[in-house]
Amino acid sequence: MAKSCIIIGGGIAGITAALSLSQIGISCTIYELRATPATIGGAVNLTPNALRLLESLDVELYGCRVDSIEIFSLHTGKKLGELPFRKFGPALRILREELLRALLRALSRKGVVVSYGYKLVAMKDESFEKEVTAVFENGEEIKADFVLGCDGVHSAVRSKYVDPERLPIYTNVAVAYTVVEDYGTKPHFHHTSMNSGRFGSLLTSYVDPDRTKVYLGAVMEVREQNDRQGWKVRGSDRQKTLDEIKRRYRNTAILCVNQLVQRADDFVFYPVYTLRAGGRWSRGRVLLLGDAAHCMPPQGESTRLAIEDGILFARVFETCVEVSVEEALQVYEKTRRPRIDAAYKEAVSRWESVKDKSWLMQKIIEWLMWVILWYKMSHFETSISYDVRKEVLRS
Repeated sequence: MAKSCIIIGGGIAGITAALSLSQIGISCTIYELRATPATIGGAVNLTPNALRLLESLDVELYGCRVDSIEIFSLHTGKKLGELPFRKFGPALRILREELLRALLRALSRKGVVVSYGYKLVAMKDESFEKEVTAVFENGEEIKADFVLGCDGVHSAVRSKYVDPERLPIYTNVAVAYTVVEDYGTKPHFHHTSMNSGRFGSLLTSYVDPDRTKVYLGAVMEVREQNDRQGWKVRGSDRQKTLDEIKRRYRNTAILCVNQLVQRADDFVFYPVYTLRAGGRWSRGRVLLLGDAAHCMPPQGESTRLAIEDGILFARVFETCVEVSVEEALQVYEKTRRPRIDAAYKEAVSRWESVKDKSWLMQKIIEWLMWVILWYKMSHFETSISYDVRKEVLRS
């Protein structure tokens, strides 16, 4: 039975995996490229099943309760429908950096160490040694029974060892987001809303328990490919981005949206990348988890899927005690791929709706929204009620 694990990447996937593995007695150390915990990523929606998984890991969260995601037309101001969570318990809207802090607090209670400023440069996985070695830029070489690559869509573990040919793909879509505290008119939504228009979608949501902060996230088509990691827009770029957002979303039929756009004075700009479907997830004693394995368009799936990855992987290791590490990785892949393939297909189909559209196409979408929501409701409910802890393992 493996006893030690190196995790490359100190984000949500890496920390969740470490928490899950520590519960079954596997010693983990996390190595993160950045010098400090990441703050890029906007707000995420944790569905009822994701919240139950995090509760099982002793993670304490503080965000805004969400009973449903309301959908509005920016053109008419009318409510087009909603995606309700009430049947399965509330969801939670929370800033990604707040979620990361909560995970780090839980990790600290477990005594798991995160080492920052470690850049992976190579991997040595010799089968006869029954160990894998991570080589870092500072010259350190660290051995463990297996390695998890949880370092995102631009994964060094994938590009340097597991699947070098599988490169990130820029989607021609970017997210610009900010948090507004003085938001003027009472918002048109109860907790969270997606506001649909010709020139992209605008997410507006409370992100704190007291509902004093409103997250504003613009998803829009941007052909120019810039800094892949995201940056805070300043100087001439800042004004250019502000002007572009105001062009797309000002003078809508929703007064609150107009005021939020006008009051926002700084944005983080985040180009969206994905990976092609499929691909290789493991090699020898090295496995990819989260976006490093299956980054897909961000339609509310990625965070929950990353959490599920770590919990399922720990369950495989806890159950498959009589097999080798390599065989356990294969059990994980065979069990996990069907769910990921289905989620990827759904995310891609929804992603096209965020790109620029003609006036007529936007009207057609709005007219048919109730039909679209009715058609997708069964899949939606199945997705938010799914419990990865009950998944049947496939050997």
